[in-house]
Amino acid sequence: MTEDKENEPARARILQAAADLFADEGYKAASVRRICEAAKVNVAMVNYYFHSKEELHLAAFDHARELARASAADVAAASARAQLPPVEQLRLAIEALVSDMLRSGHASLFSRLVARELIEPTAAIHKLAERNVRPQHALFTGLIRGVVGSAMPDDVVQKCVFSVIGQAVFYARSRIVHELVAPEITYDEAGIASIARHVSRFSLAALDGMRLEFDAAQVRA
Repeated sequence: MTEDKENEPARARILQAAADLFADEGYKAASVRRICEAAKVNVAMVNYYFHSKEELHLAAFDHARELARASAADVAAASARAQLPPVEQLRLAIEALVSDMLRSGHASLFSRLVARELIEPTAAIHKLAERNVRPQHALFTGLIRGVVGSAMPDDVVQKCVFSVIGQAVFYARSRIVHELVAPEITYDEAGIASIARHVSRFSLAALDGMRLEFDAAQVRA
């Protein structure tokens, strides 16, 4: 569809409002009417540009991805080009993932949308999985495999992937609980950096312990 410059701001406002509401409140709670009120446009504009709420949801993911700062994938690619050791590549990717999910503002929208989709799947989950979730899953599968070695069973590696990503999702979606039971954990820039370092250290230590245990079992066998 060809759009003139007069209409482009309206489309951009819809995308931004949709991404914010989908990330903060979820797909079901974020009605088209509320999105349009936030974007200051008529409800008919959503149908004009996106045809349906589901298509707007998908477009909001694409919009948020473009706004993202260095993602885990970007960080991993840069560390691979720099030929950093596998452990360092994974550490940097974990810290990028956690930081992106916990920061506020537009830069974290993409990670927050992914986190929301993981805990509240929508009808668009299959499309979103192909576009966004599956690539991230494949990234961490490869990084973790590089750390634990080729002999560890695939199902164990997959559980490790879920454990790593699950920590980031937990911190991102349970913040209000943390503030009640552990107020010493803060979510300012320093606090987020501390959480990211903790998750990476915790994960790498667990992976190293599992690798050593698996290697010992192989020797005994």
